Amino acid sequence: MNLKRGKWPIRQRIFSQLLILMLAVFLSIFLAFNLFFENFLRSNIFDDLDATAKSISSLKFSGLEKPPEELGVEPEEEKGPDLTSFLNQSIYTEAKIFNLDNSYQITDYNIGEDYPELEMIATALMQRGDSLADSQHIHIKTETREYYVTSIIDPILSDTYMVIYSDVTDIKNLLRTINIVLGMIVSIAMLICLLVANAIANTVTKPVKKLSAFAGEMGKGIFNQHDEQFRDHEFNELMEVMNLSARQLSENEREQRTFFQNVSHELRTPIMSLRCYAEGVAYGVMKPEKSGQIMIAETDRLSDLVEDLLYLSRLENSEKPVKMQESDLRETLSICAGSIQALAEKKGLKLDFDFDNDPVLYTYNENHFYRAVNNLLSNAVRYACQTIVISCHKTDNGIEIAIKDDGPGIAEHDLSHIFERFYKGKGGKTGIGLSIVKSVVELYGGEINVLGNPKNCFRIVLPQKTLNKMNMQK
Repeated sequence: MNLKRGKWPIRQRIFSQLLILMLAVFLSIFLAFNLFFENFLRSNIFDDLDATAKSISSLKFSGLEKPPEELGVEPEEEKGPDLTSFLNQSIYTEAKIFNLDNSYQITDYNIGEDYPELEMIATALMQRGDSLADSQHIHIKTETREYYVTSIIDPILSDTYMVIYSDVTDIKNLLRTINIVLGMIVSIAMLICLLVANAIANTVTKPVKKLSAFAGEMGKGIFNQHDEQFRDHEFNELMEVMNLSARQLSENEREQRTFFQNVSHELRTPIMSLRCYAEGVAYGVMKPEKSGQIMIAETDRLSDLVEDLLYLSRLENSEKPVKMQESDLRETLSICAGSIQALAEKKGLKLDFDFDNDPVLYTYNENHFYRAVNNLLSNAVRYACQTIVISCHKTDNGIEIAIKDDGPGIAEHDLSHIFERFYKGKGGKTGIGLSIVKSVVELYGGEINVLGNPKNCFRIVLPQKTLNKMNMQK
């Protein structure tokens, strides 16, 4: 699998983030627990040592015996008197006592104590070199044990020091055991984290791979829709959007194929007609005058078709800003009516106007509206019997333009297709004109529909604010 530099797979990223989170939580708990445990333990031990030292400092008698060497007996056979009545004990530790002289030799100790261990404590104190007169809370490690030690001057015997010590070996071992258990727990949690991360990654990567494959199909021109359902709402939404895109692309492709087929057909007809008449003139089969008139008509038809196609293409695909200005729509409609006035009079048609008395101001491109309205008026002249009515009014929702004729109207079976490219109803020419009208109206966020009974009135409704899909330049 080729990965770009700095890019991680989702599975690896999820696992690494969960792992970092767990390590951060574990280290926080580990440090907080050990710090709290250590402080709590020291506080209790130090309190016990200080309380014991204070109690002993108030003694009026030693209560201690000579060391076993001076008594001529072995240490394990006979030891000094029990001094436990002077000691402070807690549920955590137990403070104990023995005596040292200036040379760090044991002079007295409590009954039942491990004499060799006491000698190791004395040796450790000697190696530290601290004064025995007032040494508090000294941490000492022997070969096998660990202690906190406080030493004070014997309140009764001179040149003698009382060493108060507390064995914390078992507590420290317990702390180490707890840390080991925590480490094992974290190791197990990391394993679980790996499994959870893998499961989470699967819920993400599988839909992404399927959607990626779907996108790849669309990139290759395969627009089949998928009915895959995912557990996550977001992936289902994405699938719906991609299905909609596939459907729209499929429709666009079909429309494009139809468009090129229709263009080819519409262009082939006048071209073949021109060729036939040109050959007829060239071989002397047809009269030049009559053939010339037909060729001019076919050329005009071909020119109009090409011009309409180019205009429609520019209208829908142009990325250049379109110059707009606020103008009176009544003036544009009047100019359009004037352009077909001669043709209307030639056919004996009357043009009536139904405009607001006040200016109907709107921000638009005059060429756009001139082309759209001119196409509607050309259709009206083609089908009208006597009258064409052009109206323009302000309404509560925007501006309404209507062009109505007294002709037979549009057939019901043509209504749903009249704005499609190259669809020609009865008497139609290229089938492009109404497509241009619809594109212009939608460009401004408006809508166009056919009203009346019969259906002989085209109504355009423009919103108050221009909603243009293209870049507009005032």
